[in-house]
Amino acid sequence: MTLLLVPHEVGTDQVEIWVGAIDEPGLDAARLAVATIGGPVPTTVGQWDKVIAAGERSIAYRRVPIGGLATHTRFRFELLRDGVVVPGASATAWTLPDHLPTLEERPFTVLLGSCFARAADGAGNVGRAYSLLPADARPDVKILCGDQVYLDSPWMEFVFRSHDEENLRRRHLGNYAQAWTQAGGFRELLRDGGTYFSSDDHDFWNNAPNATAIARDTWSENGRNAWKKVATELYEAFQRAARPGSIFGVDRLSFFVADTRIARTDGKTAFADPAELTRIEAWARNLTGPGCLVLGQLLFSGESGFKGDLMDYGLPDYGQYPQLVEALIGAPHSIVILTGDVHYGRVAVCHVEPGRDIVEIVASPLSLVSRFPSNTWHAAPPEFPSKAFLGVVRRPVQTAEAFRLNANQFTTIAFSQSGAFVRMLIQAWPVETKGHAPAPSHTFEYSVR
Repeated sequence: MTLLLVPHEVGTDQVEIWVGAIDEPGLDAARLAVATIGGPVPTTVGQWDKVIAAGERSIAYRRVPIGGLATHTRFRFELLRDGVVVPGASATAWTLPDHLPTLEERPFTVLLGSCFARAADGAGNVGRAYSLLPADARPDVKILCGDQVYLDSPWMEFVFRSHDEENLRRRHLGNYAQAWTQAGGFRELLRDGGTYFSSDDHDFWNNAPNATAIARDTWSENGRNAWKKVATELYEAFQRAARPGSIFGVDRLSFFVADTRIARTDGKTAFADPAELTRIEAWARNLTGPGCLVLGQLLFSGESGFKGDLMDYGLPDYGQYPQLVEALIGAPHSIVILTGDVHYGRVAVCHVEPGRDIVEIVASPLSLVSRFPSNTWHAAPPEFPSKAFLGVVRRPVQTAEAFRLNANQFTTIAFSQSGAFVRMLIQAWPVETKGHAPAPSHTFEYSVR
């Protein structure tokens, strides 16, 4: 049995705390409360949002909003059970600042990461590296933009065997539990700082919702439906509740955490719910300063071709891609794309017009799922979009040669106000540090407005 606290979305005066009870389905949530050190009186959990059970495995959870907090302040939260602090069930989180810090102040810092294979990080390198970050590099919020679990791993299990819905639920729940409870590892990353989640294929299966050669359960419509039902249920339990993409901001810097996987259609028609894409268009059109858009896959990319049938379709393969491109190119301010997925790190810049750019920051992987087949770093295509379509003028793209890496890592982006511009200090941090405090392996500075 494990009781956990994980900070989820944050505001200037509130923090949403995820309370989870793993493998204790009969626990009465009314016996639990969240205490905020230096904040309001403890908040009773009351009742679970949902309890999911499969065989000997279970998850009971509730998202508890804690309000009335001071702006841009770091709070510690503890879980109480019958009024007694539960050992190890604690978390910390910053509330958002009410202004974008100047160059003389501590910057507003976001951690970007994706692709965590728990089975490939038995030593807990990700959590250890995170816990040893220098104080001035620790993030205000974290954005985990896909593949926080690999539900289709190990591939040998799924390519040679079929599973019914209950068996899938038990296996996938166990996969989540191993990642979320990794003491000294991924658990340390999760419980320190607010977290915004977005999904990608391995939160479901490779190339979801289309069939994949490495999971025989996906070879039939019934099998895909059962897997998607279970994976969606667990994604909403552990990561992000079923609701439209989250928008938050610090002064004139705005963030839109989109999801380009969970509502993806069979084939190549849509990677997002049409209403969600309409919200992205409206957000981009109404920006009053730079915007940061979280996507599950690369924006600067070509079509997958036949490889998409075997591996995974990318955003440019979908009929909605031109609509997204037009929205970003037509935005009145620069847009920063925050993404992962591809198992390497990269920064690339598209100059839309003087003073207005699209900058893509890629952070992947936290923990590489497999070294076979080998992964190769790729520069962004020289033009955006890489393929011409009606009504859009292609613009040049430059890939930062000083920021090319192919190693387990996460990236921090420190935002500061500098006159009319927002300065970004982008740093990649290796996770294999042999117990030493990490130092950035790659650094890139850029300003947007």
